[in-house]
Amino acid sequence: MMITAVLRFFQTPWAVMATAAFGLLLGAGAATPAGAAELRFAMANLPRSQGNPYTENGSPSTYTWSAIFDALTRVGADGSLQPALAMHWEPLADDRWRFELRQGVQFTNGEPFDAHTVVAVVEWLRSEEGRRTVIGNELRSLVGAVALDDYTVELVSAGPDAILPNRMSAVLMVPREAWARLGPDGFALAPHGTGPFRVVEWSERERTVRLVANPDSWRAPRLSALTLRGLPDKAVRVQALRSREVDMTLIDIEDVDFLQARGFTVQHSPSMQVMALAFNAERDPPSPVADLRVRQALNHAVDKQAIAEILLQGMVRPSGQPASFVTTGYHPHIEPYPYDPERARALLAEAGWPEGFDMTIHVAEGGVPGASQIYQVVVQYLSRVGVRARLQVRPFPAWLRDYLAGTMSADMFGLPWNSAPYNDVMRPIEYYSCAKRRPFFCEPDVMPLIEAAGSELDPDRRSEILQQLAQRTHELAPSLFLVEQMDLFAHRAGVEDLVVANRVPVYERLYLASP
Repeated sequence: MMITAVLRFFQTPWAVMATAAFGLLLGAGAATPAGAAELRFAMANLPRSQGNPYTENGSPSTYTWSAIFDALTRVGADGSLQPALAMHWEPLADDRWRFELRQGVQFTNGEPFDAHTVVAVVEWLRSEEGRRTVIGNELRSLVGAVALDDYTVELVSAGPDAILPNRMSAVLMVPREAWARLGPDGFALAPHGTGPFRVVEWSERERTVRLVANPDSWRAPRLSALTLRGLPDKAVRVQALRSREVDMTLIDIEDVDFLQARGFTVQHSPSMQVMALAFNAERDPPSPVADLRVRQALNHAVDKQAIAEILLQGMVRPSGQPASFVTTGYHPHIEPYPYDPERARALLAEAGWPEGFDMTIHVAEGGVPGASQIYQVVVQYLSRVGVRARLQVRPFPAWLRDYLAGTMSADMFGLPWNSAPYNDVMRPIEYYSCAKRRPFFCEPDVMPLIEAAGSELDPDRRSEILQQLAQRTHELAPSLFLVEQMDLFAHRAGVEDLVVANRVPVYERLYLASP
């Protein structure tokens, strides 16, 4: 069949050719001297705001910030919430949590970390300037913080918030005196954290951050140095790995066989996301996808199992719900919509579209392994049931601007059910609902369940509510569910103990067994 042939074409590896741009993109960095314990890691981009950790939430920025900063809590490799700068936390009331902090921690500029640091960070995020940041917006329900003593702090929310400790895993701590003196822009140029490395050079021209070990960190590293490089072109990243300009990089699915055949190790890990195309059901003028029958029809029109098995080499699972299998809120008994083109055509006819319709799909450039190929294959599947989709790939800043402003014009747009960095399904469920400012999908009947899940502090009862939400979300089909997403890391021989937690290498565990 034509679509299967296309899937297998995308699966085929090809040799990556070096270009004249390669040397320019890599800069003039020399190879690591024999015996030096420096690891060089290439990713698509470095943080646009450099060392200001409140402007973005998630990859690729967390690949850099996780080497420098810490939060009160963190998500472990098994998806569980674990202590970081806070050792213990407990709810005191529906709107109040108490955190006991790790003692004896210093920032790399010598300032102590304590409860007053947490208060200063929360107060800034609640300021007018702070609320305009991505992290400030994520914590909009947080109304205050009180230092009970140097190592005990209470966080107060506007109402019950069952996942406040999870949310705090995204709030990276900065030294209060340096932040107050330099301001966000000044601090971004000279960041200091409590993480395993400290910054010694940040070169925008070379797209490089050079860091050295912070031996006083509570998670002291085994490496003596870490160099991070932003290389947007995936072919350049692969060639950099092959030529030993870098030791480790993120790759795409078509690079897997090619690199493994040449002795490189490839490791995949779940990314706590479900790849999806959101239905713009609240658009004005109305789109056909405002009709539940159309949304269900398009879910039946795409063979997710084939995408998972052929295009993504069986490394991921097809999905029909908002949570991945490693995420809190996953429902083990919800199956993906079965591939059934006849059912899809019947539902479209029932909805008044027997001949199909024209539609637009907007997706952001870049993304997870296989993204561009998957989107192209989805368009072909939709054409087989009469839906003529035009795919438009947009720069991420433009996509983000329209998403945040609620001005998406397309019938569908790329938007994963992204539970990172909290690994709790409430995060994507909230933005796929009436709770989002200027929502693209709004079903008032599910809001009581969302509110109940947000306020229920008993873990067992909350799990039941989340599974009800998962079932209802599957039925409402606010998106075209596709597959669970993954991240692909490749490294040369000698890179040891690569553990990925919350999509990011656990930097303090990495070491080089050979130069």
